[in-house]
Amino acid sequence: MTLELAAYYHGDSSGTIFVIALLVIVVVLILGFVFGKSARLKRKLRAAKAWAIGELPEDTLGRVVGQARPLANTLLGPLTGRPCVYYIATVEEQRSNGRSSYWKTIITESEGVPFVLEDSTGRAIIDPSNAEVALDFDGKSSSGTFHDANEVQEAFLTKYDKKSSGWVFNKSLRYREAMIEIGETVAVLGSGVREPDPNAPPEDAYRGAPRTQLRLTSSAQFPLVISDDPTTTQ
Repeated sequence: MTLELAAYYHGDSSGTIFVIALLVIVVVLILGFVFGKSARLKRKLRAAKAWAIGELPEDTLGRVVGQARPLANTLLGPLTGRPCVYYIATVEEQRSNGRSSYWKTIITESEGVPFVLEDSTGRAIIDPSNAEVALDFDGKSSSGTFHDANEVQEAFLTKYDKKSSGWVFNKSLRYREAMIEIGETVAVLGSGVREPDPNAPPEDAYRGAPRTQLRLTSSAQFPLVISDDPTTTQ
């Protein structure tokens, strides 16, 4: 085999390997999008029967949609300072592996407090403990070689013994935050119990049965599923 022919086959082989590798990456991304946890939770919500909050019976699995309101305490997003009742904050670091680079999650923090979900028919007390949550990461920022981390970002990194700077240059970092904001429309899938509504007007008792509110909490059989994705709240 001549040198020219050998070089041709070598180049062709390298090109084939590159195409195969590219296809593998595309397939992995598609599978992650279709079968990832967030996508699975959203499909689960969309497939569930929708109920008005005031009409969902006790011990019945159903999807309710309403606006999130504070119950007692509220939280502040650690990266944006926005008031909320639930948040997820992550930090990703860009790393290299040979010729390619990828983003690795180095910090994940989430916290939630019980909150009220209201619609025109009633209200529900939502306890997000142990819930499965799919939220939109709408708070995004970054720091890198020519862009230092700000005080808030640096404080969040320090909390987890991380730094924005490397040996010579700043690390390439992405900061992402998702949350349930006050007044945001949210969908919740779960099963709960009904209890007297302490906020119902007193005269309601004279018209019939006292007005009740729904209380939704996660159980071993039915963990709550919560999302702010518009496709789940329609």
